[in-house]
Amino acid sequence: MFTERVRCRQFRDRPTHVMFVNRKDRFHNIFLADSATYAHLRALDPELPDFAWGIIVRYRPQISPVQWEAVREFTISNAVQMRPRTFDAARRLMSMSARFGAWVWTTTGTQLTVERVYTQNNVSLYLHACLPKHSESHRWGFVRQVGTIADTLADAGIKRLPAPHLPGRRHSPFTVSDAATMHSWAASLTTDLKRQNAWALLGLAGGAGLRAHEIIETRISDIEVIDGRVFVNVPGKCARRVPVMHLWNRTLMRSVQGRTNPDEYVFRGYRWDEYRPRAIQSFLTEHPARVRATVSRLRSTWIVAQIDNGLPVPVLLAIAGFVTAQSLDKHLIYAQTANIDAYVGLIIGEEVAR
Repeated sequence: MFTERVRCRQFRDRPTHVMFVNRKDRFHNIFLADSATYAHLRALDPELPDFAWGIIVRYRPQISPVQWEAVREFTISNAVQMRPRTFDAARRLMSMSARFGAWVWTTTGTQLTVERVYTQNNVSLYLHACLPKHSESHRWGFVRQVGTIADTLADAGIKRLPAPHLPGRRHSPFTVSDAATMHSWAASLTTDLKRQNAWALLGLAGGAGLRAHEIIETRISDIEVIDGRVFVNVPGKCARRVPVMHLWNRTLMRSVQGRTNPDEYVFRGYRWDEYRPRAIQSFLTEHPARVRATVSRLRSTWIVAQIDNGLPVPVLLAIAGFVTAQSLDKHLIYAQTANIDAYVGLIIGEEVAR
């Protein structure tokens, strides 16, 4: 009791102007100081949202303070120049690049420029040295992120890893019943924009075998109708002209019906700079269905249908945007077993393929 009275008297006798700084206030003061220190970097993107700047400046990786001090300005500069506009984008830019930059600086001592740090050799060595036991998805996501930084800020051309393989699902074709369910899902969405986006996914991936990044870049002017047949002029590195399957051509045309601006994207949605196809993933997540209309399975269904139809391999490679026939391996396991007897004439030379 005596001790408690003494403590109370000591507290009462303290000067009233003494301030008690709690943990939250201390962190806020650190943020304000760091914001002032790196204000010149925020100026690289005057439209950077306050919440994104807070994520970037407050970020602290679990590495040596000496390492972080050495690479912090370089990391913040790159993150700001990537112009993040979402919480996830800002956080991912920092988490994926901070440790990588620190590792490169520690092991090589190279000058901290995007051209010297974000190289194919450094990325490959980092995967081998620091991420050998991480999941396939994490390694894929890391390379995708640093590769986007390299491409955007230095045009470095980092080679991406193959997308994570999901056994039994990623490339397994949809059934006819699945297709009917996906059509019903698209028609049931509540606004014209949502329905048009759903029809665009089904028509471009299911009817023409486009990849997600190709769908994102396709504009209304890329779709043509000639003599009742629908064609898609696929943009990008694997530019090509693809006829749309009859099963899906009406679906695709519904997505552009009444839309007169030829430069408008067929699939409308916010495009993240670091991974533009994420708009498709977000759309499918926000509008769940009993059968999820993933682009990879729609494209695989289209490829397997072409194989079953007996389309010559060189033609299939051309319209699918493949470079080598090895790309067909993961789809061939789902193709129908061929009836050898039907091809005896071709095999022995009695017939000529049309």
